[in-house]
Amino acid sequence: MAAPAFRSVAADSAEVAALKGKTNLASESLGTKIVSFSDEFFAEASNLLKDSEAVFLPEEFTDRGKWMDGWETKRHNKSYDWTIIQLGYAGAIFGFDVDTSHFTGNHAPVVSIEAANASEEEVRAGKAQFSEILPKVDMNPGSHHYFVYEAPTAAYTHLRVNNYPDGGIARLRVYGQVVPQALTASSNGLIDLAFVGNGGRAVACSNQHFCSPSNLVLPGRGKTMGDGWETRRSRTPGHNDWAILKLGVRGCIDKIEVDTRHFCGNFPPQVTMHATVSDEDVPASDAKWTEVLGAVPTTADSQHVFDTTGARDQAFTHVKFTMYPDGGVKRIRVYGRAAN
Repeated sequence: MAAPAFRSVAADSAEVAALKGKTNLASESLGTKIVSFSDEFFAEASNLLKDSEAVFLPEEFTDRGKWMDGWETKRHNKSYDWTIIQLGYAGAIFGFDVDTSHFTGNHAPVVSIEAANASEEEVRAGKAQFSEILPKVDMNPGSHHYFVYEAPTAAYTHLRVNNYPDGGIARLRVYGQVVPQALTASSNGLIDLAFVGNGGRAVACSNQHFCSPSNLVLPGRGKTMGDGWETRRSRTPGHNDWAILKLGVRGCIDKIEVDTRHFCGNFPPQVTMHATVSDEDVPASDAKWTEVLGAVPTTADSQHVFDTTGARDQAFTHVKFTMYPDGGVKRIRVYGRAAN
């Protein structure tokens, strides 16, 4: 089977901006992990999945050589190196960023990527059927390499990254859309309609000066203040900041959780939520928004669960979370019932 049609695009292109609006399916925050590898002599394959940008520490060495923030294999491979990645959630892929930042005399010269839809057991047993989805492409040292598909791929659970013949790759970003194998219900019996594992994602915001609203829909409660959504301080009377989340499944909203974990001196004093229906990723500027949660206060470093205050039996595709006047929130949960 031929690999799907793709093209290489520049880092400052509109295509890359659109890619970055998708979910990074290879993010360690989603539970993505390394299943196996041929070699990681100089640096671990798990570094590929880090959410942070790669760094270079000139004076840092290990007992095996120069410390590198990426995956680096030993020299003089007579065939090629590989690593198999299990995505945290199965998803359709829109494109890749294969990043060789800081790998200059030791980068992987050529890379290809294969994909499979299989269980972890099948992959570990060597029974999974991998198909090439990115044929061999040349890599430059210390660079981001963006590849965009003409159309999204089928949904996959695992990737195999091939490194010809050996060398280093700093990060792998796999931009796509989660395709839930089954909707994940919460302990309250409701579905978190906005949860990334159910296909939810942030699609727009007023400001993301400190950290991205994409963090709002991640699993768990995070590790630091840096993995929530935080806006700059406002000095304008009447100001507010907002984020729009596209629900993974259209549904009726019963409860809303606002988690301000780690936000102690910078949580929003008041929040609201509105909802709408749209066929677009980002609703039109004249979209009609219905209030589902009136203005409520929040406190520092706390989980707040609110019953919706309106339109409980109306199904929506998007929600707009607003902070007055600004601040930071760790997670948003939109609990409800799938419409279909």
